Amino acid sequence: MELTITLDQLSDNELQIYNEAGYQQRFRKTIIPITPESWFFKEYYQIHNEYLKLHEQSNDSLIKLESLKRLIFLNWYFEVEPAYFTGIQSLDKSSMFNSYSALDYHIKKNLLDEEFIWMLSYYSSWEFFILAYSKDKLNELTSFVNSADTSGALLPKKSLQKGTMNNRGQMGIYWAQFVEKE
Repeated sequence: MELTITLDQLSDNELQIYNEAGYQQRFRKTIIPITPESWFFKEYYQIHNEYLKLHEQSNDSLIKLESLKRLIFLNWYFEVEPAYFTGIQSLDKSSMFNSYSALDYHIKKNLLDEEFIWMLSYYSSWEFFILAYSKDKLNELTSFVNSADTSGALLPKKSLQKGTMNNRGQMGIYWAQFVEKE
């Protein structure tokens, strides 16, 4: 698969992997082992790095914020869900730290939108994954995570317009089930 650096193309690449990984596990009558050599495991590593590159190179604040949302989602998803379900076997630890560092900057400069705040509050329920990168290094992020409302009260449960999460990679698939109207 050829990777590109637009948000839509990265979303398409993610959906291709999601469909393949999901198909492998959910719909085959005979389970075919998914091995570390499975093509989609290698691709996700690249997709994550492409989101970071897009974030770092873009001059558009909306693209920067959206790519950062997807990066942070993938960091979290990689840690909390099994690879055979997500298609994510590994991510570059340096890219993970750099994405958290960018998030720290966005928090410090008050650049997070309401959507990102409720997403990050939710991810903060698994604070140990984030704090492993932020503690003693990224003070704004550490403070956010430690003080976040992790009750789920901030989530816009089934209140967002249907389609709000379309074309947003696995992040969109994940969140659509919780926050979009039926």
